[in-house]
Amino acid sequence: MATKEDYKLDSLPYYDKEIDSNAHLRDAATKLVEEEMSRSAQRDISSDLGEDRSKKFLASSELLSNELKRAGEGTALDSFDGSRYAMAEPDADSPADWKKSYDSAIIASEYQKLRSSNLELLSALGANSWKLTNYSLDADVRVLEEQAEVIRNRVVDINRLRKSEQTKIGDKLNSLEKSWGGLVSNNLELEVATFALEVELAELAEREQQLRAAQR
Repeated sequence: MATKEDYKLDSLPYYDKEIDSNAHLRDAATKLVEEEMSRSAQRDISSDLGEDRSKKFLASSELLSNELKRAGEGTALDSFDGSRYAMAEPDADSPADWKKSYDSAIIASEYQKLRSSNLELLSALGANSWKLTNYSLDADVRVLEEQAEVIRNRVVDINRLRKSEQTKIGDKLNSLEKSWGGLVSNNLELEVATFALEVELAELAEREQQLRAAQR
């Protein structure tokens, strides 16, 4: 047998139209819902949404996690430090300065060689790599758009189902309300008839007593 915990609380926006025009009715309904929610067991509906993939994705990259943390804290991004590639003129009488300048020249030379090699690779392979990356991104976009369309269709289907169910429930509620009104009316009529009979019986009893008294 189903218990009340098996049912999900839901409003009836397709049926309850009076609540939009009557503020007191909305407040009363809100109070009733809050009272019902306080008596019902709280259930975590986030489990119905599936696994949060974003947390696993962020945890997989320390660099990305640190960057998001930096952006969240509002810390400025560190700029590129090019001082080690600068060629400062050394002191003519300082071997240490000459050694430092020489090391800097070696670093700058190797950097320029590596940069030149990278530019050559970019010129030879960059266009194709860019096209392949764009193609892969386009494929990802299409997959996400298809998933979004499926979800949108599910939302539409759910809303249609809710409207259909609420329309049926609304008709049933109207029928029950009319039946209840009829029963209340019948009960009132019975009460009035019962009261009239009681009055009539009381009058007859009094008349009987008067007749008996007259016979004596």
